[in-house]
Amino acid sequence: MESTYQKTILKNGITTLTQSVGSVRSVAVGVFIQAGTSNERRDNNGIAHFVEHMSFKATKTRTAYDIVEDIESRGGHINAYTSKGITGYYARVLNTELDTALEVLCDIVHHSTYPEKEIEHERSVIIEEIHDSLDTPQDVANDGFMEQMFPDHPYGFPIMGTVDSVKSFTIQTIREFVDTQYTANRITIVAVGALDHQHVVKKVKELMSDYSDIINVGKELLIPDPIEKNRVISKDIAQSHYIIGRRSLGYMDERRNTYAILNSILSAGMTSRLFHNIRERYGFAYTIYSFIDTFKTTGLFGVYVATDLKHVDALNDLIWKEFKNLKKHGISENELKKVKAQTKGALVMGIESMHHRLERMIQQHVRYNEIISIDESLKKIELVTQQDILELSNTIFDESVFHSLLLKPSR
Repeated sequence: MESTYQKTILKNGITTLTQSVGSVRSVAVGVFIQAGTSNERRDNNGIAHFVEHMSFKATKTRTAYDIVEDIESRGGHINAYTSKGITGYYARVLNTELDTALEVLCDIVHHSTYPEKEIEHERSVIIEEIHDSLDTPQDVANDGFMEQMFPDHPYGFPIMGTVDSVKSFTIQTIREFVDTQYTANRITIVAVGALDHQHVVKKVKELMSDYSDIINVGKELLIPDPIEKNRVISKDIAQSHYIIGRRSLGYMDERRNTYAILNSILSAGMTSRLFHNIRERYGFAYTIYSFIDTFKTTGLFGVYVATDLKHVDALNDLIWKEFKNLKKHGISENELKKVKAQTKGALVMGIESMHHRLERMIQQHVRYNEIISIDESLKKIELVTQQDILELSNTIFDESVFHSLLLKPSR
């Protein structure tokens, strides 16, 4: 099922990236812009997400209904998302409808009109989305911890923004962000499935050759160190939500494969250490997992648990028991073999989804400016050793640099 990745860059700087997969009859296609929350300021926090919503409201030739109907009436699916570093518009269609999908997605990015009459309506929708998130304790805890770990930096900003920031957006705010961030050098059009690369390139040229060749290389902002060691938030909820974590490795770090394996040891499946040794043995929590979030030069490692307030201290001790065990004893050959098999299995089974391939391709293109083949990825996983796990455990699990957030019931 593996095949060759192909890449073409238009004269104006827009990149087209494809992978042909002959065993399917569908395609996943997306237009991705390297612009998200990390490109915002405090005063316009949430504008990337707001633009994503407004892009579906109208283009020069399509109404909001037309945009969706052109895809859904052909048996396809269209959607979008905003992350810290990427805004993505994507569709999944039959291979016979690839041209239509490209036409609609490029139209959204190239010709959206952002009608002013729709701004108030979408502002209301997003404020309700923010309220929904504020009523979700896990979201409150996770957003609070990101803000704690990346103070006064866009990495710590909430993707949807705040009610106050969203209330301030105008057509000028929208156009300023699009004009400065939706530049040709930041746009990548990715397609994977039953397709021909040259056909995709020809279609993209037809649709996007007249896109402005203005570029924006951006600038790296200084990332302040976290200050608040232990944050406590009270809210009218039933459970406590506890996170401990630290600033950690970025995605350019050469130890990233070991890092992923280490996270899997703690949190991949029902035989993982956090699940088996804590949830199953003690019954203090239904939800417990470790997580990693990586940026270019830094990242975040943490453990999240939802539990009764009276169990928080005991769970903290049990989590650190697992960390210290890894620092002292590392991992057995059999356990490492099992976790590698889990990691490789998830990777191989994931690529059977064209959408998963699409996401994998854009993430690797943005991060490494290359696409790492599945076979190469599997080889790198296999190269991780017991000694690698032991050394990284002793680097990561340094209690002096860990921080915590406790979201607890106010009553």
